[in-house]
Amino acid sequence: MCVKRCPFDAIKIINLPKGLTQEVTHRYGPNSFKLHRLPQPRAGEVLGLVGTNGIGKSTALRILSGNLKPNLGRYDNQPEWKEILKFFRGSELQNYFTKMLENNLKALIKIQYVDSVAKSKAASGIVGKRLAAVDKKGILEFAKEQLDLESIMEREIQ
Repeated sequence: MCVKRCPFDAIKIINLPKGLTQEVTHRYGPNSFKLHRLPQPRAGEVLGLVGTNGIGKSTALRILSGNLKPNLGRYDNQPEWKEILKFFRGSELQNYFTKMLENNLKALIKIQYVDSVAKSKAASGIVGKRLAAVDKKGILEFAKEQLDLESIMEREIQ
């Protein structure tokens, strides 16, 4: 009744799903945010997450990158990796986390706030030298040509 009488949509009632209580991937504390399920990355594919604020995009990416250990909803009693792998048994996430734990996988996350790059240590020096330092696949010459980077290779990054 309050929702119908309240002007300007100041009150909004959202029904939460009840069936997901067994599929909590991460929870920060009592009465706080719960992440249900994770996106499943696949080899050779790019995973992008788009959505409104507060739905768990950053939390999911932190878990998939290995920066945050999923607690399966037990914020006060963190599970060990053995239990986490058992929880994801039968899914692609079990293989993903296994590879991550064996250091056979490297997750890269595109930064969210590009304006903060100039302040980071990665944004110092000469463009060409920095690119050469991170060129692990030996494709710098190909990338320079394809992306038309020749004119900026001697510039300061900042």
